[in-house]
Amino acid sequence: MLQFSRTQKQAIDNGRAKRNRLKKLAEKAAKSSIVASYPHTYIFSPPGLGKTFTVNKALTESKVKHFTISGNISMFSFGISLAVINHTNKSKKPIVIVVDDCDEILKNSQNINIMKNVLSGNKVYSYEKSLQSQWNNLSELQQEAIEAHSSPMRMGFEVPTDNMIFIFTSNFKLPTDDDVKVAREKGQQKAILLGHLNAIKSRCKPADFDLDSEEMWGWIADTILNEDCLDIEKEDKLILLDWMYNNWDSMNERSIRTAEKMAETMVDDPTGYRDSWEIDYLK
Repeated sequence: MLQFSRTQKQAIDNGRAKRNRLKKLAEKAAKSSIVASYPHTYIFSPPGLGKTFTVNKALTESKVKHFTISGNISMFSFGISLAVINHTNKSKKPIVIVVDDCDEILKNSQNINIMKNVLSGNKVYSYEKSLQSQWNNLSELQQEAIEAHSSPMRMGFEVPTDNMIFIFTSNFKLPTDDDVKVAREKGQQKAILLGHLNAIKSRCKPADFDLDSEEMWGWIADTILNEDCLDIEKEDKLILLDWMYNNWDSMNERSIRTAEKMAETMVDDPTGYRDSWEIDYLK
């Protein structure tokens, strides 16, 4: 059976340590008091590492009530999801909301201002437009949830978020105070947006996973070797990972999904998979 080199084993150990840190952060965030000053967590790492999977698994193993919402949807759809979750949470006990991929809900100042109120201050999601055009497109449960959060005195709906702890998993890093300062000094157009994004950072406990290539490979390798994400034999997993390691800088994509696709090629073409890998995954 193929044996990894000492350098590869060290990379896997480092990747495992990073993954274990992520699990502990998720568990700690889930147990955070809802009245804590900073109950929410924002997790950044390069894409393709299964952050949301790891967080959800940690929450499930901790038996914490949680829901996952895509952050790559409109603010209206995001609010509908919160309304349904809150409406079905009859006990009104604290719950954890995992927001996977924040590109859309944090794409502009308007959206970010809504999210500021979701995370702190009023702790409410507010949608202040007519629902008439969207109403027939909603499910019965969604309509019921909206009606429960509506008032004849105002247009739209409001969802209280004071019993929600948010864990964001994202592929982009929130700007630091210095990033905002430099952008303002240079008069850059993005300075205003960076300032708003920095305000989100200030409302969360940041957890940045800046990984070098060795750590990123080690993270992927540890996941593949210890989770049921590839339906191939261990020897084949070692061969696949060793190929990724030796061709890392030349690969055109590097992620757990890449490994899953490579594994399918091994199964479909057990004698010529290496040629296919070179064609499909090398620059």
